[in-house]
Amino acid sequence: MRSRAEARCGIHGNRFAAWRLNPVSPVPTPESDTLIASSMSSIPTRSLSPPISSTAFMVLHSGFVVTGIVTTLIGPLLPILIGRWSLSDQRAGLFFTAQFCGSMVGVASIGPLIKRGYRYTFVCGFGLIAAGVAGLNLGSYFATLAAAAVFGCGLGQTLSSANLWVAEIAKARRVAALSILNLMWGIGAIASSPFVMLAQRHRVTSWLLYVLAACSALAALVLAGMDLEPGIPRKEKEEQEPALRKDISVRSTVSLAALFFLYVGSENSVAGWVASLTKRMNSDSGDLWALAPMFFWGGLLAGRALVPIVPPRRGERTLLAGGLMLAAAGICFLLRAKTFASVAVCVTAAGLGLAAIYPILVAWLVKAFGERSRRIGAIMFALAGMGGATLPWFVGLTSTRTGSLRAGLLIPLAGCIAMFGLTAIMIEPAFREATPGE
Repeated sequence: MRSRAEARCGIHGNRFAAWRLNPVSPVPTPESDTLIASSMSSIPTRSLSPPISSTAFMVLHSGFVVTGIVTTLIGPLLPILIGRWSLSDQRAGLFFTAQFCGSMVGVASIGPLIKRGYRYTFVCGFGLIAAGVAGLNLGSYFATLAAAAVFGCGLGQTLSSANLWVAEIAKARRVAALSILNLMWGIGAIASSPFVMLAQRHRVTSWLLYVLAACSALAALVLAGMDLEPGIPRKEKEEQEPALRKDISVRSTVSLAALFFLYVGSENSVAGWVASLTKRMNSDSGDLWALAPMFFWGGLLAGRALVPIVPPRRGERTLLAGGLMLAAAGICFLLRAKTFASVAVCVTAAGLGLAAIYPILVAWLVKAFGERSRRIGAIMFALAGMGGATLPWFVGLTSTRTGSLRAGLLIPLAGCIAMFGLTAIMIEPAFREATPGE
């Protein structure tokens, strides 16, 4: 290893050799050598990737508004689709299955895509969303099911990778940052029902779908020209390996996977079927039934807006448990609701209760598994998609077998109770303590 003096001689020699070849350049000075040495010493502590621009954040968060509309689109569209082909509840429930089966395929594909870069994942995801949403205008029942699977695949890629991307970048304030990201998703989700109602009223539902497809295609086009890689410095990378990530038991890992499955399944069971429940409960309400899911997403939106303002800190488990109890109470009262107003209050409470659960689960995933969260996250998000594919379908199946949609909604109620029990057996510090700054 060369001494400091030898290194400085080497620098002087290189600079004077360059000056001899180009005498017009300034002669090196001791002050310039000091600056060179200072800059060279700082190179290893910097990220090799350029900082991510605020434009990338704006485009991705705006794109998340579109994904919120698309994710929840089947719910308010379902009565229209049922009327178009005279479907039973069991066959109508297959739209949820197609969407979330596609989502599982999309999640399974994010591993190879993220290895090439987050940009490829987002471009592919938004592109599939555009193609699938436009395909909902096809005239065949089976073609429309296939279109739902296509945009579901795009949603699986986009939603999962975006949550991991933000969790990697946010570091100390993961729960708050993830809540803001999913708040944008909630804005889209709450706008979905009014958009469908207005489009239905003016008979422009097809144009609504084409506009959503165009917005998604535009997001893919803009993100294609951006560098989105986090570029974490080595020092920060080492600091991301706290003792919290050690000794995560198989029991807790399985419990976390089950929480992802049950949360997405329960959320989509309530949001997906409440419009149909409202329409059947009060057939004289005109097209107000299309607004019923809006109140659920409104509660979810309000809850996620509060999380960054009042970070959960060491009360993450308390917040999660309290939210599950509120959601279960909202579903219980929904089973006995008689008027549109009572339905609105019940689903708002359910959405408010479920608001913080998903950001907490993603934060727990990254805290518990660190760099492995990209690989393990693919499994967790795939199980979440499986929950969204199966539980809403079971609601429709139970409704068809029993002749009561209220009986079918016992399934998300059972999901909330099961989630409450699962959190009680996850005792590792990663699931009990908050990261400093969160």
